[in-house]
Amino acid sequence: MRGKISVFLAIFIISVIVYYGSYVSNAQGATSTLEKLVYVLNKEDVLVSEWSLYTREELSAITDQSSFQSKINLLKNQVRGFDWEVKREKDVWKAIGVKKQKAVNEVIMLTHTVDEKESGGYISYQVTGQGLQEKETNYVEKVFQDNYEQLFLTKPLIFSCVKGKVNDKMESVLSVQIQDLLRAFNAQPIESLVEESFTSVSAYTEMWEEALSTQQQEMNLQIALRKTGMGGQTTLVVGTPIITSEY
Repeated sequence: MRGKISVFLAIFIISVIVYYGSYVSNAQGATSTLEKLVYVLNKEDVLVSEWSLYTREELSAITDQSSFQSKINLLKNQVRGFDWEVKREKDVWKAIGVKKQKAVNEVIMLTHTVDEKESGGYISYQVTGQGLQEKETNYVEKVFQDNYEQLFLTKPLIFSCVKGKVNDKMESVLSVQIQDLLRAFNAQPIESLVEESFTSVSAYTEMWEEALSTQQQEMNLQIALRKTGMGGQTTLVVGTPIITSEY
């Protein structure tokens, strides 16, 4: 009898290892970081509600109003279909280009600071949307990559962020949910914040290359969970290399 139990346990353990290895391998085989995020969250029964891709780059060439306007004209020729608005907020000029198509919202922002103590500018690009299926990530990535290659010279870091709601199947204390998600991303925690209704963790995973250096080590994953009220639903935000939206 004891021999049968040992054989059963061995088969069970091997099955778990094979399943987990296949799970991580499939996620790592995804073509983009956003796709990997969505893949893992779907496997963890998280309903994706919002997502975003964001990057920005400093522009030392913008030194005055003339160079700012020249850059606006160049952007209008580089990327088509955007509606532009130029406005001034105190000492900062902003040119904002907006484009909406197929539930994908794109925003390009060019800024120029005219303060006597500080002069310069930067350009940022953000793509956002509501909900996201794995099969849609390729389209989203293509939209972002096409403009990314035209807008930026230095290949700045890309920040991916996904918001969602935890499925009832995953309902448990937040600390347990965080540990489950860390295992799903094959990530090692670096630092965390634990409260009764809110928990967040910074970690590192080898599932993608993007990373930021901290005093301790590199990090490229942030997870935040918040529970609303007694018996309320748990909301989740996952970002790489860090979360760029409010959570």
